[in-house]
Amino acid sequence: MPAKSFYTLKTKAVPARYGLNKNIQDLLMALDDHHSGSIDAEEIGRLVRLSPKRRAAIANTITKCANIIKNQPNEIPTCVDVIEMCTELLEIADRKSPVDGFPFFRLPMEIRERIFALMINNVFRTKSVLPASNRPGPCKCPRFDRDNTFQTTQMKDLKRIFGPNLITLEFYRVFFRTKTFRFRCPCELRSHLTNNNILFDNVRKIVVQWSGPEAAKTFQLLKSLPKLKSLGIVISRLTYIHLNERSALMKSYFPLAYKNTRLGDVLGLDELLEIRGLNQVEVMIAHSSRGGTQSNEMDRANLLDLLSSRLTQPKEVNIQLLTLYDERSSNSI
Repeated sequence: MPAKSFYTLKTKAVPARYGLNKNIQDLLMALDDHHSGSIDAEEIGRLVRLSPKRRAAIANTITKCANIIKNQPNEIPTCVDVIEMCTELLEIADRKSPVDGFPFFRLPMEIRERIFALMINNVFRTKSVLPASNRPGPCKCPRFDRDNTFQTTQMKDLKRIFGPNLITLEFYRVFFRTKTFRFRCPCELRSHLTNNNILFDNVRKIVVQWSGPEAAKTFQLLKSLPKLKSLGIVISRLTYIHLNERSALMKSYFPLAYKNTRLGDVLGLDELLEIRGLNQVEVMIAHSSRGGTQSNEMDRANLLDLLSSRLTQPKEVNIQLLTLYDERSSNSI
């Protein structure tokens, strides 16, 4: 036990003889714990800084010891020890703590995801988000002013929130898994999926308006999304413009038979029916500015029934890949 300790002072009955109050006694006990390694210096500093009464108790104790030295010279060694202990407390309290960032990645993954979810919901207050298209592409699909209501200005500044670090990657993973992303055409959806690997690997909910010449390629790409669980298809008059290869060929030879385009002839339906493993499928009709529908309600209902029965089936397992994997495993053993 060191010579300067609260335990030594108690053996000499110093707290009772000097009239030390409870605040200074608690601090001196904490100083002993600090010397023994029970608490760190930052905890001592918080005890002093967060309580004006404790800091005042240190100053009053030093003054009291100075008066005792004048009246009782034989108490000089003990008073010096008490003063030095009080000085050490003040030094620790006034010491600047190291400027280190919060150890965010030491938190459990569940807590980190909850924190990111709170940040995301505070910035993006709608369930649907329309990603900003910063690059002008070859897409010439129509754009509607009403779609701007789904877009937030913060979407363009996401890359500047944290910078290129691990927090950014984890933020994006939570962001793309919690929100529904709305795309105005398959061309735009395909551009985002091919240029954003994090979106490709983590997006779970997509809503896209079915139109444009890239519908088949885009729906073919949706099969490869590992986390996709919900898909919303919006049909409109634009959906019936582009036909699949067979229907386009037959229309050139039998124009009267294809005077009215059927939904089964539309480009992208075959690729759309190959998607598997979804939990939810929705089919919606794009409403015109006049208040009427742009597509037949019967087509919407029938398409929803068709997609719900096919897209929610479990993904097919590639037997050839499993056989090859088993052969490699047996050879390695």
